[in-house]
Amino acid sequence: MKKAILVTRPRYDDATEYLFCYAKKAIDFANEKNVEVLDLTRPRLTQKNFSDLISKKDPLLIFFNAHGDENTIYGDKINGKEEILIREDKNHNLLNKRIVYARACLSSASLGQKACKDGCFIGYRMPFSFWVDNRWSAKPLNDNTAKLFLEPSNLIIISLLKGNSAKEAHEKSLKMTSKNILELLKNKDEPGAMASIMLLWNNMQCQEILGNEDMTLDTL
Repeated sequence: MKKAILVTRPRYDDATEYLFCYAKKAIDFANEKNVEVLDLTRPRLTQKNFSDLISKKDPLLIFFNAHGDENTIYGDKINGKEEILIREDKNHNLLNKRIVYARACLSSASLGQKACKDGCFIGYRMPFSFWVDNRWSAKPLNDNTAKLFLEPSNLIIISLLKGNSAKEAHEKSLKMTSKNILELLKNKDEPGAMASIMLLWNNMQCQEILGNEDMTLDTL
C-alpha cells in the first residue's frame, strides 16, 4: 500500500462547489509533503475509474467529498444522475485496510461500520452541514461563514498528512470546531451566530472515528 491520497471532488451544486474548493487546499498541502495525489474530478469521477485507481495505485488514504446516505457515497452527476462510488455490501471492501475520511452525510451510520475492517473510517452518523454566505458563492474560500465549518473538517486530512494518527486528526478537528463555537458565543447576538453555533455543535456531535484509531500514513 502506497503513501498516496485519493480525493474525490464532484462539482454539480452549491455544496459540492464549496467542498471542491476546500478539498483543493488539502491537495495543495499533500503536494507540499510530496504525497502522491490521485485527484478524481469530472469527467473521470466514476465508479470504474475510482475502482481502477484503488487497484492500480493502492492508496492508504481516501478523502471523499460528496453527498451520501447511510449506505452510499456518491461521485459526480452523470447524465443528470448521481454516480454511486461506494455502496454497502456491494463494493465497500475497497475501503478496508485504509484510512478513510468521508466528508459526506451519514457516511458512518452504517457504511462506515463495515468499511473500517482492518482500517480506520472517519465520518458522520448524521448529516454533515454548513452555512454559507451567498455573497461569496463565486469565491468559496473567501466565505468566512463556510470557513467555520470546512476548515475544521479539512484539518483531519491536514493532520494525517503531517503524520498524526487518525485519532489525533479526529480530535484536532473537534477541538477546532469547539474553538469556533466559543468564538461565536462571544458575539452570539450577531445575525446568524446562534444558527452557526447549533450547526457546528451538531457536526461535532455526529463526527466519529471507527476502526483502528492508531493508523497513520506510515502505518504500512
